[in-house]
Amino acid sequence: MRAVQYRKHWVSLGAGLLVLAIYLPTVPRDLTWLAHSGDGGELITAAVTLGIPHPPGYPTYVLLGKLASFLPVEPVAYRFHLLSALCAALAAALLTATVQERQKEPASSWPQLLAIVPGCLFAFSPLVWQQARVAEVYTLNLAVVALFLWLLLRQKPSPFITGLFFGLSLTTHLTSVLLLPLGLALTPARSWGRFGSGALLGTTPFLLLPVLARQGSPVIWGDPTSLCGWFWLVSAQIYQPNQLALPWANAWPRVAEWGEPFLWQLMIVGWPLLVLAGWQQYNGRSSLTPKTWWLLVGTAVAYLIYAFFYRTSDAIVLTLPAWLILSLSLEPALNRLGKWALVLPGAALLLHLAGNTGANIHNIRVEAEHILNATPAEAILVTSGDPDIFAMWYFHHVEHQRPDITLVDSALFAFDWYRAHLGRQYPYLRALEEDNLPLFESENQRQKAVCYAHFFSEPDRSRAVRCVEGSN
Repeated sequence: MRAVQYRKHWVSLGAGLLVLAIYLPTVPRDLTWLAHSGDGGELITAAVTLGIPHPPGYPTYVLLGKLASFLPVEPVAYRFHLLSALCAALAAALLTATVQERQKEPASSWPQLLAIVPGCLFAFSPLVWQQARVAEVYTLNLAVVALFLWLLLRQKPSPFITGLFFGLSLTTHLTSVLLLPLGLALTPARSWGRFGSGALLGTTPFLLLPVLARQGSPVIWGDPTSLCGWFWLVSAQIYQPNQLALPWANAWPRVAEWGEPFLWQLMIVGWPLLVLAGWQQYNGRSSLTPKTWWLLVGTAVAYLIYAFFYRTSDAIVLTLPAWLILSLSLEPALNRLGKWALVLPGAALLLHLAGNTGANIHNIRVEAEHILNATPAEAILVTSGDPDIFAMWYFHHVEHQRPDITLVDSALFAFDWYRAHLGRQYPYLRALEEDNLPLFESENQRQKAVCYAHFFSEPDRSRAVRCVEGSN
């Protein structure tokens, strides 16, 4: 019995290490905007300086990112890409462990080896692999969600511990609230209190936000030092208008855009296999109970619907937990395939490897250094929104390039809390009382040059920075 348990652990660990080993050569070695990762510069800067990135603040990512920032590799951005790869590999290992947890005691090692198929199929799917290469919050969320599912689907789950990691998953991405019906449905009603108390404890990283707001970081969204400001940040009120807000005119173009990626997430054949897995529930040939299987699929569908109707251009990344859950839901059908199931992750690896080994096409460092070198000494450099300001934060505050300049963002300037933070960070700035950039320019150009820059906006790079010289 103990030998079987050890073997299971080694299979799960082996799956994670295999995935990580394949990921590592594909990770970009510098800051990138690949795979919708324009927030990377902001997240890295917030973690290194112990600040608060965009809502809901992602305190768990900030703390883990701070630890990752001590890795002895250069540049700093590469350390955060490695953190994403490690989290995705951990999610694959936990998915393997979840499949093993539901298996009956095998007579041979083959069923245990086949348990790696859902985890590796998930890990080598296009969207997951893309996010495993870049500095973003999504793979950390996948790792915590995978841990929650492993705890929830064990033979003897602990409601308190399961609730704890449900709560922690909320601190990595608020879409994890979609897991709540699944958690409650698979937890006895008499244990909901323990599940809820664990969930409350799991969300305690959010209580660190007022502390982080006082650390002097250049990246502080909102004002979590007040109760209203803290709730505004944690509830991500700034993004709530995007929920279920996709115009119907954009629905069909989104179907056309997402159709092919969706098919390949489960290697096309995975979709009929998912139907077969559903049929297995009626024949009693599944390691999952029909109730559990349908709850899993329903949760995945909820993620897909939420993402589809979310009104942003990068909403497809919100589907990532759905692929984790659907890969797990394939397990009954994969058992029917036997050894042939190993073909699926192998095919996913071969088909998607080439798409994840390309060069960093953006050359953000080259563009940023050109802008910084063209900016006069002691100037105020005004950017035009993310991801431009996020990239400049990274090079200016993390790599300490051009410490003499002052960074101001024109899009963030509309927020009172941002202008208040600028005033604390740069006491010499004037005209921060109202959202009036022309007034800000005229008042501050008396003492400093005010320059405007936008990444990749000018074919003639000699004009990428436009300055209004100061009169001091």
